[in-house]
Amino acid sequence: MKDIPLHDIKPLVEVPDNSLMILMIIAAFIAGLILLGLGLWLWMQFKKVKEINLRKVYMKKIHEVDTSNAKQAAYEISEYGRFVALNEKELRLLDELNQRLSQYKYKKSVEAIDKETLSHFHVFLEVLDAT
Repeated sequence: MKDIPLHDIKPLVEVPDNSLMILMIIAAFIAGLILLGLGLWLWMQFKKVKEINLRKVYMKKIHEVDTSNAKQAAYEISEYGRFVALNEKELRLLDELNQRLSQYKYKKSVEAIDKETLSHFHVFLEVLDAT
């Protein structure tokens, strides 16, 4: 039989199959979001480690004040006390302590810190440690 042309049937058309490409794009997008989230989480963890609590640093310094050198101790207690005193009671005790320490400041030579001032200083430290 001879080839008879068929007029009713159209030739085959190639249909592009992009499903694999679409799947790869969606997978890459999801992987990118996961990596971005992981990167942000790691950055926040690294940043949290590097943050320094200054109140802890000043608390350590105020506990290490050498009271044998009265003049230097008076300046250090006043300086670090400003940074660690937060509530009303601590501020009141710091103000009283600063008034007592003022006799050891601004002079060329001073005598040793008296026991009453030292006891006020220790009370101030105890109140700081309680909070």
